[in-house]
Amino acid sequence: MKLYVKKTTNKQCTKETLWIDFSHNGKRYRKSLKLDNTPKNVKLAETRLIPKLSYEIASGEFFKNKVPTVNEYMKISFDLRNGNRCESTIKAHIDNYNKHIEPIFGNKKLDELTSNDFTLWQNNLQKKEKLAKRTIIKIRGLLNSLFEDAIDDKLLVDNPIKKVKPLKETENPKVARQKLKPFNTKEIQKILNACTSTQDKNLLSTLFFTGLRAGELIGLKWDAISFENRTITVRGQVVNGKDKDMLKTSKSNRIIPLIDALIPSLKSQYKITGSQESYVFLTQKTKKHYHSAGKLREQIWIKTLANAKVEYRNLHQTRGTFISTLISNGEDITYVSKIAGHENIKVTLEAYSEYIPVQNKNFGNCFKKV
Repeated sequence: MKLYVKKTTNKQCTKETLWIDFSHNGKRYRKSLKLDNTPKNVKLAETRLIPKLSYEIASGEFFKNKVPTVNEYMKISFDLRNGNRCESTIKAHIDNYNKHIEPIFGNKKLDELTSNDFTLWQNNLQKKEKLAKRTIIKIRGLLNSLFEDAIDDKLLVDNPIKKVKPLKETENPKVARQKLKPFNTKEIQKILNACTSTQDKNLLSTLFFTGLRAGELIGLKWDAISFENRTITVRGQVVNGKDKDMLKTSKSNRIIPLIDALIPSLKSQYKITGSQESYVFLTQKTKKHYHSAGKLREQIWIKTLANAKVEYRNLHQTRGTFISTLISNGEDITYVSKIAGHENIKVTLEAYSEYIPVQNKNFGNCFKKV
């Protein structure tokens, strides 16, 4: 059994701790003694801890119930990370774990699993379950978090998820992501004219002219709107009937410019709900905010598109319409990404690069000199 020093460096300092390294039945083990590297601790390790561990290894006691199962430790990992997750995200993670991870790995101990086990598992999700690559990576992220937390707790040394083989794009995913098909200006006008109430028209105008997500629109309050500064400050949302301060990403907290096309609609809406100093949009029956995006779709969106005789697209495409229209008309894509609340410009480019206009009609003519 070998005693060695492990260095850990962060922005503030470099820390040295004592570890042991040994092999047993052809398998290598490395374990932290959870002691700083000092002369006193080195002597303690050599005279007391190592002899004790050697006895436990020889008797087999060292290997009994030391490493938890995936089920046991996933509960700990969820508790560690749920502090910065909203309820809908927590529920989605739990559902994914129960459906796709627990039946396969739940009763396995953390140190029994290899990267090949996870490669075969993810390949099966793609081939047999027909899950999209993006979905599998999201599910696999739960396992990555699990093993990173276990390493922090000194239960493991390596994270097998880091060595999992890459996935190719799924040819025919079970749930295909709906391709963006923006509404043109004539379609937008037909939709707004087909609304059966002033509030419905104001609500859909706000979606089309701000790029707000449905939950952000439902949670929009009058104190977030400044006609003087011509801004809308996004700082909350409503998910499944509950008002949440936490948004989809850290960049979702943002300020959106109040464009000319939207001002008449919001001033019209202020006459309806502004005096109540509450949410901008309230249901006609309960005078409370809408419960969810699903309710908006059922109560307003589907009926309005049918009345307008416009091809159906999901409600989220109002956001895609806002973003793609700005980009295709030459607005700075970095600024558009910022007001859209994307995590970074890479996200915007991946989804909307086809809408970037050609800036130079003489592009490539410079090579005529060759």
